[in-house]
Amino acid sequence: MTNEEVAVRLEDHEHEIKSLKHRMNSVEENTQAVTRLATAVEVMATKQDAMSVSVDKLTGKVEALEAEPGKRWKFVVEKAIYFVVAALMGFFLARVGL
Repeated sequence: MTNEEVAVRLEDHEHEIKSLKHRMNSVEENTQAVTRLATAVEVMATKQDAMSVSVDKLTGKVEALEAEPGKRWKFVVEKAIYFVVAALMGFFLARVGL
């Protein structure tokens, strides 16, 4: 092999090495981007778990608030029944003469 042939092959190899370095840099950039994306997804998952716990707590509080008027209505009806029963008993006792 002559010096010129060696020089040509060496130049071809240098071009190939430059091309491979460029491709390797591109792969490294993509790997870094994927790593950042994975980290962001992990953070989002953690925040979503925290939000899920908060939503569960809020759901319990809302259900308690929704049940409150029903409890009040039950209390009012209960007292009204006691009042009616007491009035009827008082009426009958007054009729009997006690």
